[in-house]
Amino acid sequence: MMKFYSVSALVLLSTALLACGNSSPCSDPNVLTKVKELFDQQEFGQFMPTPPKVFKVQDKTATSLSTGQDKGGNRCSVVVTSDIIEMMRFTEQATEEEIVQIKQEAAKRNFPLTKDYLTNYAVQPLASGQHYVTLLK
Repeated sequence: MMKFYSVSALVLLSTALLACGNSSPCSDPNVLTKVKELFDQQEFGQFMPTPPKVFKVQDKTATSLSTGQDKGGNRCSVVVTSDIIEMMRFTEQATEEEIVQIKQEAAKRNFPLTKDYLTNYAVQPLASGQHYVTLLK
């Protein structure tokens, strides 16, 4: 006995299967690099370089939230982790001795020295094969 499926169900299934693969621009390394660059600029301004260890994009958390079929873009999210100790080093708020003491006290009190930010962004493909990335609020 043959089963017949509606066209919309097959389109939905194929879209879901495509989202499972690596074809999603949300997890493209170039897109995630741009997300980090934009996040750095958002936090510190465009003209202040941020050390690479202060913010880290957790690439395995990159997720496609929706696909804009009509506009050809994707809405995505990723977790960006900030390291409080690296931030203190960057802003010179504490000496190395104070940082050692802070780490010890944080371990005793079970205080996290990192903070996660869920960051939403939009990715639109360009004719050149690259992507246009915009951070969303």
